[in-house]
Amino acid sequence: MPTPRDLLNQAKASIREVEPPAAEGLLEQGGVTFLDVREPDEYEQGAIPNAVHLPRGHLEFQVEGKLPDKTGPIVVYCAGGVRSAFAAKTMGDLGYTDVQSLIGGFNKWKDDGRP
Repeated sequence: MPTPRDLLNQAKASIREVEPPAAEGLLEQGGVTFLDVREPDEYEQGAIPNAVHLPRGHLEFQVEGKLPDKTGPIVVYCAGGVRSAFAAKTMGDLGYTDVQSLIGGFNKWKDDGRP
């Protein structure tokens, strides 16, 4: 039976991840959607500019309503990069074709002094 760590490693092996500096470049270029999968109380403490907020627990049933374009670029993030890895895997399973998980999540983004 797989452990939670095994499941995370499997998810990470099947997704693409992006480092914060590269993600910031995507943000500056525009045309990419940032998807925040943290809980509402976390989101209220700050978020990446113009991010779409959809808590991880609602992802499977609400993502297609919030992000109907399954081919557009999406960067998913959470606090530290675990929930976003699982979310990116799930989105791929749902047919999204250009999804990346933000390495280190919002905590790293913020700690590095990004907007």
